[in-house]
Amino acid sequence: RYQYYLQVKKDVLDGRLLSSLEQGIRLAGLAVQADFGDYNQFESHDFLREYVLFPMEWTQDEAVLEELTQKVAQEHRTHSGITAAEAELMYINEVERLDGFGQEIFPVKDNHGNDIHLGIFFMGIFIKNRIGRTTVIYRWNDIGNIAHNKSSIVLELINKEENVLFHT
Repeated sequence: RYQYYLQVKKDVLDGRLLSSLEQGIRLAGLAVQADFGDYNQFESHDFLREYVLFPMEWTQDEAVLEELTQKVAQEHRTHSGITAAEAELMYINEVERLDGFGQEIFPVKDNHGNDIHLGIFFMGIFIKNRIGRTTVIYRWNDIGNIAHNKSSIVLELINKEENVLFHT
């Protein structure tokens, strides 16, 4: 479980899993509890400034980073008494609720040359437009075959005469 915690934490910090500001602060507070223990054992939380708590794009402005770090310290205080293993499990449970968890998304083009995203998740394959809205879902039991060559991906659907083509 610890390795899984490290992986999902890396996915959050690398920006592969997106969270709201509130979710990010909650996750950072749980990570600090898991990695460093109880709040009251530290005289100062200055060490948090050096610890990577958020995705890089959140921390470009020093004033914003300072404000977020203070909020994480407050969040950390609320988790006193929770063991590292419990904090890791709470972190994992929180991450599993994030939008996009369990999905892999790839940039492709449709038949008209429009940039879209092809995604894979537990229910099947989905298409998202440029602004991130899911437009179509092809469920696994509707897909007969998936073919790929150097420049295209073809979904062969079971109950339809047509195939769905994407360009890579």
